[in-house]
Amino acid sequence: MRRLKGFTLSELMVALAVIGILVAVVTPTIMKTRPNKNKMMIKKTFYTTEQIVATLINDARLYPDMREACEGGVETTENYYCAWGFDADDSVRYEGETYAGNTKFEGLFRSRLNVKSGTGAVFYTTDGVKWDLSGTEGAWIKKKTSGPKDAGIGKILIDVNGNDGPNARQKDSSADDFDQYVIEVMATGKMKVADEDTKAIEYVTINTSIRDGI
Repeated sequence: MRRLKGFTLSELMVALAVIGILVAVVTPTIMKTRPNKNKMMIKKTFYTTEQIVATLINDARLYPDMREACEGGVETTENYYCAWGFDADDSVRYEGETYAGNTKFEGLFRSRLNVKSGTGAVFYTTDGVKWDLSGTEGAWIKKKTSGPKDAGIGKILIDVNGNDGPNARQKDSSADDFDQYVIEVMATGKMKVADEDTKAIEYVTINTSIRDGI
């Protein structure tokens, strides 16, 4: 009867060593070509924010355009405040809910998302994203006769994977591994990614408004 010859221990060790080297060489290439989920979610959340902001600012029922009255000098009393876009924090009814004051923008923005959990300015959507709108408000701008009129309404902090790590912005992380970034929103409806979040800016450069503040 013919006996089958197996691998010797030294041959097995050589084979394992070769496999180990191949894995070490190929893995970085695979990791580079694999889609970056956080990068994709940054693009998605920026686009979502852009769409919501544009929809809200262009809805005269929610944010009436007050520029004509402001520029015309209709009111001259000291307590007159000129509302510009998102600065108009007067009360409105929308889909059965009332929105007003410093939480008007926050509430209307939230109403446009598929919220899964959370209350107030911090909440989570069904895609696992954490939205923090505590940095936004419905500020009033005192009437101006000159100078810029697009004061900021605030900042939206977005964590694209919710409570999963690293829970850090690029500027707070020692590596490229970050999952948070900030979108700055102007009262006029202009918006951009915060200057510190340079990688996030790169991720969404397909939207030219990110650099131009359109």
